[in-house]
Amino acid sequence: MTTRTSRLSTALCCILTLFGLAMGLASAEPGAPGEIQKKAAAQADPARRPPPESAPKKTPDAAALGERVDALEKENVVLREDLGKARLDARTDLRDLEEQQVQADARLQQRIDELEAHLAAERERQSRRERNLWLALGVLAIGILASD
Repeated sequence: MTTRTSRLSTALCCILTLFGLAMGLASAEPGAPGEIQKKAAAQADPARRPPPESAPKKTPDAAALGERVDALEKENVVLREDLGKARLDARTDLRDLEEQQVQADARLQQRIDELEAHLAAERERQSRRERNLWLALGVLAIGILASD
């Protein structure tokens, strides 16, 4: 299976799964407004469950929020560096593959040239042999005619 085929089949599976989820949610009995969205969000990410409605909502602490932003920025920098390294590795690998392809093409062309030269030499030998054969037949014919 090629990469394109496997990606296409994976995408198709994801689409069918989402379609099935949507059909399951549509067939469920409607509850309170927003109930379906909360249920879907809870199923999608169990770690981020909405707080119960009876619990008082907390406002995030500014210091904790700042720390979270700093952590996310650091993670963003790390991910960008990883992405840059991956791109550099991909370009290097591509360049190496191109060099290998050029070398393979050069070897193939050299082999083709050698075979063509060998074929030309073989044709020359064959034509010389045929010419000598016809000359010998001519001399033999002249000898036979002269002996009569």
